[in-house]
Amino acid sequence: MSFRRLISVGVLAASAAVLPALPGQAAPSTGSCSNPDYPTNATTLSLTLTRTTVVAGQSITAFGELRKNSCAVGGATIRIERRRLVNGSATGSWALVKTATTRSNGLYYAVFAPLRNELVRAHFTGASDFPRAYSPNVTVKVRTKITESATRDRSCKITLTGSTTPVKANHNVRIQKRGPRGHFHGWKAFASGKTNRHGRYSITRTATCGATYNLSALIGADSTNLGGRSATIYGIKATR
Repeated sequence: MSFRRLISVGVLAASAAVLPALPGQAAPSTGSCSNPDYPTNATTLSLTLTRTTVVAGQSITAFGELRKNSCAVGGATIRIERRRLVNGSATGSWALVKTATTRSNGLYYAVFAPLRNELVRAHFTGASDFPRAYSPNVTVKVRTKITESATRDRSCKITLTGSTTPVKANHNVRIQKRGPRGHFHGWKAFASGKTNRHGRYSITRTATCGATYNLSALIGADSTNLGGRSATIYGIKATR
C-alpha cells in the first residue's frame, strides 16, 4: 500500500463516526480504472485495527481496502469475521461480526466491540470478475471488565461490590489498596473473594477505624480473556 493510500485509510478510520454510509453498488466495480499490464486474477484485501488490546465492550474500528491489480474496487461487500481464542489457540469456525461496503476508492470500515480474545480477518467472498480475497489474521486481546463500588457502615467495615463482563462465574477477585493520587508505590492486598454464578461479587472487610483507603478490584486472566482491573475508588474512610 502506498504512503498516499495509507494516509487516506487513516483519515477514513478517524472520521468513521461522522461519515455517512454510502449505498452499495449493484456489483463490485473498478470504475474507469483499468491496467492491462497486470494479470486479471489478482484481488487483494487489507485489514488494520485501531487497537488490538481492549477492555471487554470497547469499540475497535476495522479498516482497509480492496484492490484488483492496481485498481480500487468499489461497491464490494466485506465481511469482518472472527474466531474465538481459547488458551491462545483458535477454536470453532469463522463467524460474521460486521459487514461493510467499499467506497469508490476501495476503502471500507466497520466498528465492532469484542468480549473475548479472538482472531479477526476481513473476507471478500468474490463476485463477477473479482476473485475471493482474505486479509491476514489479526489477534485481538480482550481484558475482562470489572466494576467496583464501595459502601461503609459504622463498625469500620467496608464492602466492595461489582460485576464482570463477560460474566465470570466463581472467579477469584482481589481487592487491592494503593497510595493517594500522585503517590503510587504499588498495590497491596486488602481483601479477596469470589464472584457468584452471575459474575457479581460482594466482599466485606473490617478496616482500621479512621484510616482512608484507595481501592481497586482485580480479576486474573483465564482461558478466554486477559485479566482486568476496575477504576480506583479514592478516599474511602473507615468510620464507626
